[in-house]
Amino acid sequence: MQEEIIRAVLAGHDALALLPTGGGKSICFQVPALARPGLCLVVSPLIALMKDQVENLRKRGIKAEAVYAGMSHTEIDQTLDNCVYGPVKFLYVSPERLLTDMFQARVKKMRVSLLAVDEAHCLSQWGYDFRPPYLRIAELREMLPGVPCIALTATATEQVRQDIVEKLHFGAGHQVFLQSFARPNLSYSALPTEDKLKRLLEVVRGVGAEKTSIVYARTRRQTEDTAAYLQQAGVKAAPYHAGLPSEQRTRTQQDWMQNRTRCIVATNAFGMGIDKPDVRLVVHLDAPDNLEAYYQEAGRAGRDEKYAFAVLLRGPNDADELRRRTQQAFPPLDTVRRVYQALANFSRTAVGGGELVAFDFDLQQFAETYRIKALDAHNSLRTLEREGFVQVNEAVNNPARVHIPINHTDLYRFQVANAQHDQLIKSLLRFNGGELFVGFQRISENSLAQYLKVSVVDVRKTLLFLHRSGIIQYQPKHESPQALFTTGRHDAAKLPLDQKRLNQARELAVHKTESVIRYADGGRCRQQLLLEYFGELDAPACKVCDYCLAEKKARQTPPAATELRSQLLNMLKATPQTPREVLTHFAPGQATAVTEQLRELVELGELRYAPDGRLG
Repeated sequence: MQEEIIRAVLAGHDALALLPTGGGKSICFQVPALARPGLCLVVSPLIALMKDQVENLRKRGIKAEAVYAGMSHTEIDQTLDNCVYGPVKFLYVSPERLLTDMFQARVKKMRVSLLAVDEAHCLSQWGYDFRPPYLRIAELREMLPGVPCIALTATATEQVRQDIVEKLHFGAGHQVFLQSFARPNLSYSALPTEDKLKRLLEVVRGVGAEKTSIVYARTRRQTEDTAAYLQQAGVKAAPYHAGLPSEQRTRTQQDWMQNRTRCIVATNAFGMGIDKPDVRLVVHLDAPDNLEAYYQEAGRAGRDEKYAFAVLLRGPNDADELRRRTQQAFPPLDTVRRVYQALANFSRTAVGGGELVAFDFDLQQFAETYRIKALDAHNSLRTLEREGFVQVNEAVNNPARVHIPINHTDLYRFQVANAQHDQLIKSLLRFNGGELFVGFQRISENSLAQYLKVSVVDVRKTLLFLHRSGIIQYQPKHESPQALFTTGRHDAAKLPLDQKRLNQARELAVHKTESVIRYADGGRCRQQLLLEYFGELDAPACKVCDYCLAEKKARQTPPAATELRSQLLNMLKATPQTPREVLTHFAPGQATAVTEQLRELVELGELRYAPDGRLG
């Protein structure tokens, strides 16, 4: 469907494209943007995904920039200037940045040819990841008259699709491209178990421990414990979560991408923008909060369209636990206000200030400092995000960056007058060239230190000195989680929380939770259950999920069962044996069927137990 979408955009139509995970959504706006003069403005909520796409474009020689939380005012200013006056083709922007004074002043001067809204389901309060700043995109469209808009998402119900079209003010000639949510090569299963780790190992070995797999865990601790368990069992597994050092996360991801690690055990953030087509297995140790998230995460298996497996492990108390988590996700309003006030104290932000000013934020430290339960703090911050008052970003690896704001002549004069710094400046120019004069460029302090044969500490000290001297603009390496107020800070007592909207959000979350539980309980083709949720009501059974395969097996069972029954009767009439002795004559995989047949034969009176425990 990519070509149809691209042609619609090139013809100037507004378009909504729903393509499944791995369906190549980025191509649908990148190709038309490259085919037209001007710049493509891309709205995206995920910093890691933005950075990943910008890097991929740059590797292909395409000028791309991004503006997001954590960048300095100077860096944002420079980046936007490059988009006005330079040959930039793509500008990625996080939604809360769209209508700042600085952005509005510049966007009117940019030659914008296309507006792309990624993860467009965030526009809808009926979606699973509603983000209020997305609603401001409609105002941005008014500043860009005549510029077509393409909205993209992998998961959206009919109600969410209608919401996207309405909220983005699509024109009368807009087109909606909807690919089926069916994945014919993906076998869905929900397996009941009382020992998830043991069952996980069986599944991994069943598919093949040498095959590429992802295991999703709910907590950071769970990723580490599960990876350790698999390692002890001989599986090449590694944990991945935002609490690990960035170098370790990068190394783990690269090892997995290059097949040195076969199984990655991760929290749900892993996989966004990861293009690895040969994942044969995705396992969820716990069900996500909604089927949209499950469909996206499970859909990372089998992108090469070869047979793959998506497995959900179900514990006996999982449904009750999921319902309990949903209730906890909506704390009382006084708790939310208390957390908001604590966040203001933590960041030292005065009433009316702090809008879009990011600060380092560690949830555990925050909760301990203000004596708030970590779960209450987390859920209150999520509520504040849904209401559009704050934003919390996971740790993102931001390498050190440098820009030279002075001209070549002034820089040369400084080098002549300050010989002790000449070598470092020459090294910066050797590694990064004239691009340093155009905008901020990534640098490696470690590479500079090795090249100059000095310590990394000395390199950083010199860079800071040059920064304070106005010779360079230096942004040190940064990888901590961050938070920010998306509006000027309110008085917590007067924080305008919308009780009605929060109640609606709670009801929607309960509805989504029950949909997940119904899916896990099954009783029907798993793929049909998923497709019905997304509005595909007449889909045929997939024939490859656990339910369909069990149905097929059940239809084939009677002849096999009759043959087994006859075999057991002949064996035991000839030589009475205990049930344990009987099982030694059969393969381990037949144990359940043999045991069931023995039980039935005893109940029917065709076999009897002797005093010594033998059947005959």
